[in-house]
Amino acid sequence: MKPDCPLALFDLDGTLTRRDTLSDLLVRQFGLAHCVSVGVKVLPQLLGVPLNIVHRDVAKVHVLRHFFGGMPDAEFRAIGEHYALNHLAKLLRPQARERLDWHKSSGHRVIVVSASVVDWIRPWAEQENIEVIATELERKDGKITGNLAGPNCRGQEKINRLREALTIEDYHPVYAYGDTAGDTQMLSIADHAVYRGMR
Repeated sequence: MKPDCPLALFDLDGTLTRRDTLSDLLVRQFGLAHCVSVGVKVLPQLLGVPLNIVHRDVAKVHVLRHFFGGMPDAEFRAIGEHYALNHLAKLLRPQARERLDWHKSSGHRVIVVSASVVDWIRPWAEQENIEVIATELERKDGKITGNLAGPNCRGQEKINRLREALTIEDYHPVYAYGDTAGDTQMLSIADHAVYRGMR
């Protein structure tokens, strides 16, 4: 991408989509009853997040381990690809879809920067001809451990990962779209920041 072209940064869950993709994928893949059963098991961790006694990354790993820990990598990738190509696009907010299409048709560099796992975003992003920076899961001996491979792509980590991938100052203007406190830092670097503006 040529220097000085515009850059558009999109959060995924709640910004581009109407709801969280992890929970949507889990219900579709494992069924509501199983999700409720696991939810009861990890309830102490989930409830601890808003009370600030459990870090959200710790709670996230508890959930991921219960559903995916020990799963063969090939199976996990297939689940992610099926979800990305068959369900993710249906969750897009109409206004977000319009804005995404505008950036693409205008020749802007478009990157989805998400705390969700890259495996169920990248196949859709590649189909859209846009880039993705997202949370990675750890693999060991050909299986998913359920642990994160590196930091959760949220908050300051979004900026860290962006700076690893490009020089933000080479792009003008910078657009950023987000909907939670986890997007604050990304929004702060933008010339045009949109917070919950596509609902």
